[in-house]
Formats: sequence, structure tokens, C-alpha cells
Amino acid sequence: MRLAELAPSLIFVAAGVYMYSRPMSVRSFVSPRTWKESPEEATQLQRVLAKTVGFALVGVGVLWFVIALALG
Repeated sequence: MRLAELAPSLIFVAAGVYMYSRPMSVRSFVSPRTWKESPEEATQLQRVLAKTVGFALVGVGVLWFVIALALG
């Protein structure tokens, strides 16, 4: 397996783990209006959305790795 096949999966997994472990440190998935109107609700929604996207990124990275192994 070449590094070019392995690198994207590692990047996806690393980004997903970071996003899942630190949901308040990543890009805001909640609109500014929600942050102004209801900060507590926006905080909860940000945590849920960031963790969901992080989990999905880890899944894509693992899937990419499995496909690279199967084809390589």
C-alpha cells in the first residue's frame, strides 16, 4: 500500500477524532441567530452536530482505508 492511498484515510480519521473530542473548538454548525436567541440551546445543538460530523468523518476514513486495502 502506498502512502498516497493511506494518507486521506488518516486525515479523515484525525479530523473526525478532533471534531468529536472537541466539538466547541471547531467550526460553528449553528446559525448566529440561534446563538443570540438561545445560547444554551445553541451550545447543545453545536455539540450534537459536531460530534455527529466527527463520527461520520471517522467512518469515512475507516471505509477509505478498507477500500484501499481491498484494491491495493
